[in-house]
Amino acid sequence: MKITNKRSILADQYLVLLGLQRREPDLEFLNSIIRAHVARFAFASVGPLLGDELPLDFESLYRRIIVDRRGGYCFEQNGLLFELLEEFGFAVNLYLGRVIYNQDIHPGLTHRITLVDINGEHYVADVGFGPLGPASAVNLSGQRSVDGLRIFRVAERDPGIFHMQTLKDGDFYSLYKFELARYGQADCEVGHFYSHKHPAASFVNHLVVSKIMETEVLSLRNRELTVIQKSGDLKRSLDSSEDMRKVLNRKFGLEVNKAECEQLFKKASESMTVEA
Repeated sequence: MKITNKRSILADQYLVLLGLQRREPDLEFLNSIIRAHVARFAFASVGPLLGDELPLDFESLYRRIIVDRRGGYCFEQNGLLFELLEEFGFAVNLYLGRVIYNQDIHPGLTHRITLVDINGEHYVADVGFGPLGPASAVNLSGQRSVDGLRIFRVAERDPGIFHMQTLKDGDFYSLYKFELARYGQADCEVGHFYSHKHPAASFVNHLVVSKIMETEVLSLRNRELTVIQKSGDLKRSLDSSEDMRKVLNRKFGLEVNKAECEQLFKKASESMTVEA
């Protein structure tokens, strides 16, 4: 079987899981895919924390995120989305960004996004930024995008330097910045290697899991579970590995066995101690 045919079959299975059907590659279809994806397939640092091998080829990504339900972060989630959007007929290009959290800093290229061209308009598709990320496409022109509880925009803060921003406390807050330079898979491999192997990388040291739904966002950082709703945030601490396993499985749809969860709980507890 040719790889292209297999990709097509897997792409159709993906749409079935999301309750969608193939259609013209327009903005409505793109947004339907993004919203359904972030609500079903959890953003998660389970793989890096457990020391899993995390290859970035399409079939490995599909098996890990869709079939095995292990979650993934930007190089995984957006790498998978890129291939699927291309299969559905969208014009896509990959770009890398620098996570800044509203600071005037210039860190490494550790975030991957997809730029989608629809009738001459360019949109950022990003299903891999975790609980703060957008749940719909964001126009590169600066137009505001409203999805669920939040508002996003892309602002060109300096010539050729774009910031993905979300409205926070009445002002726009920059999550990450990116340039429209030429990037390829080799660049993704470098950023991915750092992000899941370097001892100082965030995902190697912290359990981060999230799902973005229409009316609430679920966010787990180490042992603190937060349910973000329009009426306010609800927080609680996970007090045992079994409690964590139930939350990961039932709330986030992740497949993690008892021994793995004991390891995750131990590392999450250690991270909380260091942060304190």
